[in-house]
Amino acid sequence: MRSTIIIGNGIGLALDQEYFALQSGLNTVWNNTEQLSEHHKQLIISAISDSDWENPPNSEEQIDDIQLALIAVDFLNNFSTEELSWVSEQAHELPSAFRKFLNEVGFYFHESGQALPTYFTTPLCDFIKETKSHVATLNYDNLLYDAFRAHNVLHGYNGPLIDGFWGSNGFKEGHLARFTPSKHGWYMHLHGSPLFVGDKKLMGANRVWPSTTEYGHIVLTNVSHKPLIIESSNILKSYWKYLEKGLEESAKVVLFGYSGCDIHLNEVLKEAEHLSDVLVVEWSGSGPLDQRKSFWRKATGHVNVEVLHFENILEFTDW
Repeated sequence: MRSTIIIGNGIGLALDQEYFALQSGLNTVWNNTEQLSEHHKQLIISAISDSDWENPPNSEEQIDDIQLALIAVDFLNNFSTEELSWVSEQAHELPSAFRKFLNEVGFYFHESGQALPTYFTTPLCDFIKETKSHVATLNYDNLLYDAFRAHNVLHGYNGPLIDGFWGSNGFKEGHLARFTPSKHGWYMHLHGSPLFVGDKKLMGANRVWPSTTEYGHIVLTNVSHKPLIIESSNILKSYWKYLEKGLEESAKVVLFGYSGCDIHLNEVLKEAEHLSDVLVVEWSGSGPLDQRKSFWRKATGHVNVEVLHFENILEFTDW
């Protein structure tokens, strides 16, 4: 039976709660980056309320305004000419500075040197190979990606999952098309990845701390504005479109290490009316089981919800 598995950043926190916390990534990059000049940092601080040199950005909420500003600058630049510019010189520099910052934060989570344990990845990969289930991720790290590569789950069109990238051709929505739907599921980075630059995916030796100023695809903003950022990215917009298609093909959705706070995702789940089962695998510290079950019924709009609590969610293997 095909399922759709949606994995949140709880997967990294279960492995190393301190390293994979977003605040750790933001603080580490800000204090140790060699890519951002003092001038770039000043630009970022000036665009974020309640931020200064003693209190640099350390949460999604703080960088919400600057994400929206980037979209506005990109929009206005479409109307600029050599003779007339709709944005100031300083505003022109802000997108470059902030994209460097976001890309480095994303790559921070790729530089942990850690890997998911095989007692967790092997049953998951076996399940995907057997059922061709779809997988959607909300996290920025490469833990799942590297595990899938190692198990040949992601292996071009030879693996059970495809992600829309095809060699030097890069990403095209058409690459998500399947000649034989029963042979492939979709792998969707719903909130993006630092590996995605323009329409290409950085591979091999290129997976290093980037200096690029090209357009990236990372959703790192307040939950209320995530749909706006998604709509500005051709890759992410395609993934969310195919998430709906994947749910249509699935009898069951598994929510793994997901807090339930992304309203735009919950709305998609509510619209998947034909789903017969919702399985939630979460940290036991999330709250009393009966309260969490009630929360998930409301969040997903489905009655048949099973909630499993683990001290460490990586102990779950019964996919």
